[in-house]
Amino acid sequence: MIKSHLRPRPASPRASRLIKPVLIAFLFVAALGCVTRAWAGSYTITAELWMQPRSGAIFLQMPPVRAAVEDWMRHPGSHLVILHSGDDVGSLWASEVQDWLVSLGIPSSDIRKAVSGQDENSVTLAVER
Repeated sequence: MIKSHLRPRPASPRASRLIKPVLIAFLFVAALGCVTRAWAGSYTITAELWMQPRSGAIFLQMPPVRAAVEDWMRHPGSHLVILHSGDDVGSLWASEVQDWLVSLGIPSSDIRKAVSGQDENSVTLAVER
């Protein structure tokens, strides 16, 4: 026989009403944290920066490219994602960035392109962990 002081008490109606919204908020924040960690580093190449004459050395000296490659190298198993506007110009630009990254020795299997709906005057390199 269970003693009365050890028997669990039913939750009050007020507590029952608070549990669901608190649980939903907790799950939302936890999911948001996962998304933030997945795109831990992102580096934007502007059209202005891209208009410079390019060589392998100059491409790698571009601050966003250098930072993205260093970030990718610090996290084995991560991938570089080229985020672009999705129009013809953005797709062509993303393909050119991918070609340059491969020419620097980054395996093509570690690079992917994705449409982000961002401004057509930039391409973003994101490190996906």
